Amino acid sequence: MALITVNGIVTRYANYRDNDRILTLFTRERGLISAAARGCRRPKSPLLPASELFVSGEFVLFFNREKYTLQSCDVQEAFYPLREDVERFAAGAYMLALANGGAVTEQPNEALLSLLLYALSFTAYSDCAPLDLALCFAVRCLNILGYSPAITRCAACGRDLRAAQELHFSSAAGGALCAACVKGFMMDAVPVSALSLEAVRRMLLLSDQEMGKVRLPEQVRKELKHAINGYAEHALERRFQAFSCL
Repeated sequence: MALITVNGIVTRYANYRDNDRILTLFTRERGLISAAARGCRRPKSPLLPASELFVSGEFVLFFNREKYTLQSCDVQEAFYPLREDVERFAAGAYMLALANGGAVTEQPNEALLSLLLYALSFTAYSDCAPLDLALCFAVRCLNILGYSPAITRCAACGRDLRAAQELHFSSAAGGALCAACVKGFMMDAVPVSALSLEAVRRMLLLSDQEMGKVRLPEQVRKELKHAINGYAEHALERRFQAFSCL
């Protein structure tokens, strides 16, 4: 039995019994963990502010028999603007779902946690389009997890695509395809422009602190909306319902 302190963010919760919740915390020290927040749904519970999505801070947990129970939390950021706008909320929820899909239980991933916190901050407080930030987060998240898509060479044959006139993107193939190879991936290949692939390349070059610079042309946004989310769902083997609201 021990008290431990972790820094992280609530990425998911499930109501349990009449007044409890099981929280999923993405923490700097221990990666993904689950913690019971007992009585947190009572109106006057001191744990109520710490038991909502997007809340980040310092969590004090009681650890016993391989289970965590929330004792207290010093809330440092709650990203309240995400709750006041449907599109901002959907983008934030999508980011949490991607993080939940990529993070590993009891394995720290500080790069992914840092990316998530910066992305949520820009989504909540900047004038960037929430969809642009969601796409940028997805691209950078997948890169951290080792799933960076092929964008400069054909994912199937390796041909240099920088001068290609006809381009497609296939989740199954692992990225962009030349005209000769697309026939083998017609089930999921979608047309993309060279401009869209260049946008992905530039997203990967940004630092977390520079994500607020993302401004996608409407055509690029439309192309990447289908290509990038499809690739994320294929790579992480799950559907992301929040993306349908973007």
